[in-house]
Amino acid sequence: MAKAQAAAPAPATDDAALAEMNRLLFDAPIAELAESQGISIDEAVALRVEKSIEAAPLPIEVSVRPIEPQGSLRGFASLKIGGVVIDDFKVVDGKNGMFLSPPSKEAPGTTRGYRSTARVLDRGLQERLDALTRDAYAQAVEKLIARVEALRPAPIKEQMAQAAKEAEKHNASRTAPAREKEGHDDR
Repeated sequence: MAKAQAAAPAPATDDAALAEMNRLLFDAPIAELAESQGISIDEAVALRVEKSIEAAPLPIEVSVRPIEPQGSLRGFASLKIGGVVIDDFKVVDGKNGMFLSPPSKEAPGTTRGYRSTARVLDRGLQERLDALTRDAYAQAVEKLIARVEALRPAPIKEQMAQAAKEAEKHNASRTAPAREKEGHDDR
């Protein structure tokens, strides 16, 4: 495998060379890849798998459960990366905007009393997660607002006006009572 890693392409400055290397890695027969890199078929297969995994986009989803703000804490989130779900991320509104803070658990021997149970090591991935978190938080809050608006009763003036319209419509559809003979005394 060390030979396959050594045979990995160096950053190419020429677009044609890069295109040819991508063709060899992803489209060409394994034998052609092995021959061009001077490696065995097994090493070529390992190289193609490694590069395919690196090139594959990893689907990431963030779902947020907003809470009543508690200091800078705005909610909790679940992170789904491929087929793995990690719960209990914190949605924090910091001085530089909203971000996703890793889940943690109590650890009495530490200075803060807590330790992270998951960490994001790649800065680019953290920025992507923060952007997804902001979007998911905004959508969750919009859903909550829509639900509240749907359940909130109309103000009393609107209710009275609506009732008056319905009563007027109902009265208009009724037939007028028939008049009886004039000589009739209604006492």
